[in-house]
Parts: sequence; C-alpha cells; structure tokens
Amino acid sequence: MTMFNPLNLFASNSGVPLSAEPIITVGNFVITNSMLMGLVIAALIIGTFAIVVKYITVRPNSKFALFIESIILFVVGNIKNSFGGDESKARKFLPLFLAFFLFILLNNLAGLLPGMGGSVYFQDEGLKAALLRPVTTDLNGTLALAAIAMVTVQYFAIKERGIGGYFKHFFTVMQPWYNPINFFIGFIEMLGEIIRMITLAFRLFGVIYAGEVLLHVITNLSGPFAPIATFPVILMELFFSFIQAYLFIMLSSTYLAIGTAHDESAHPNESQPKSTAVKTAAGKA
Repeated sequence: MTMFNPLNLFASNSGVPLSAEPIITVGNFVITNSMLMGLVIAALIIGTFAIVVKYITVRPNSKFALFIESIILFVVGNIKNSFGGDESKARKFLPLFLAFFLFILLNNLAGLLPGMGGSVYFQDEGLKAALLRPVTTDLNGTLALAAIAMVTVQYFAIKERGIGGYFKHFFTVMQPWYNPINFFIGFIEMLGEIIRMITLAFRLFGVIYAGEVLLHVITNLSGPFAPIATFPVILMELFFSFIQAYLFIMLSSTYLAIGTAHDESAHPNESQPKSTAVKTAAGKA
C-alpha cells in the first residue's frame, strides 16, 4: 500500500528537467512553461499595482497598500546605498529595480507552490511537460533578466558620460593615456561587463534550480517521512528566494552606479569618495 504524501505536489515525480519545456506553438514561435509562468507573474504584478494605486494616500488606510509601500521603501532604501546616498538617482531607477525584485522574488516563491514542481502537466501529441515553471529555474530566463540589467547599465553609462567618456573609462586607467598597458586593461574591463551579465544569470539560476532539485530528491528519498524531511528545505528555500532577489538588485544597481559615476579627474573634490565607496561595495558583492 502506497502512502499519499501531499508534499509530493511540491516536487516533480519524474525529475527536474534542466531546460524549460515547450507547451504551445504559435506558428514558428514556441511558448515554454517558464515563459507562460513569466507572463502570469508579470500580469499579477501589474494587476496588483493597478489596484493598489487607488488606495495610495499620504497615510494609507489599507494594510495591503501599506505592505506594498513598505516593499517600495525597502527597495529604494537599498539601491540608494548603491548610488552613494543619492536619493534622486535611486528614485529615477526605482521602477526598474522594483520590477526586478518583485518579478524574481515571486518566481522564486512560486516554485514552492503545489503544482509548480511538475505535478500539473500539459500533454499533447505524446509530449508531457509541466504546465508552469518559474522563470528563475530556466537559464534562458535568468540570462534575459541579466541582459536587461547590463544593457541598461551600458545605455545610461553612455548617456551620462558620452561615447568618448564611456570608452575613456575603460582605456585610461594608467597615466599617461597612451600607455600600452591601457589597451590590455581596457579589453579586460570591457570583457568584465559581459562576465558580470553571465555571473548575474548563473548565480540566480544555479541557486534556485538547485533548490528544486534538492526538494525533489529529499521528497523521493524520505518516503513516508517526507513531510518532516522537506520542511526545513522549504524554509531554506524561502530564505534563498528573498536573498537571490535582493542580491540581483543590489549587484545590478551597483554596476549602474559605477557605470554612471564621473571620473575622479572631472570632480576631484566630489566624485572620488563616492566612486571609491561604490567600487568597494561592488568588490564586497
């Protein structure tokens, strides 16, 4: 007799596939389960803010509106630190980083909901695939998020510094500017921008995907003791879901702050402390 384990709903019964699985094909365009989940989460976020905006006042009476406002203040307070305390800059980029934080956090948490681990399937023409899969467990999804973050960094870096100042930032590390080693350092620095994008994507994907695999393995190995064995894993995943969303916005905002900071030579009395603080934060991250 097989004992029913409700926590099996939290994990796939057939393993956790590495890549997202196609569920719908529209012409030549394939929609995967992670893309569908991304659309659901995006619609949820937009719908929530469309409703909450009606209740926003100086002193919100709605507890839910107060909760959303607390999240907004949390995000703006943290990215303000990345910009050296510049609140106007933090508020300028708040919509982007708030969207990142909520989208990543909700996708991470969604992976812990019943049915998300593959217990709810879409089946067509002999193909069987999980109906929904969090974007953060799909490497294509995390690469897309990281690409948006780093393209934003490059765009505003060029806008802030100008095209000449943008390349000067990479190729004038040593003095005088024509020092041959500058060309080598500049190449390494530009390569570093691509590496930042890759590390942002792989860090998020690796941690969240590994959590799903761990939950699946423990659920299947522990048998009738799965409710006890998987409980601490679920708590750990709740913690890492928040931490990964937090790390993503802190690192990407730090990269943006570095990219838009003026060179020390341009403002010797103002830019040097701020730029040093930003670079130190990036080094610690």
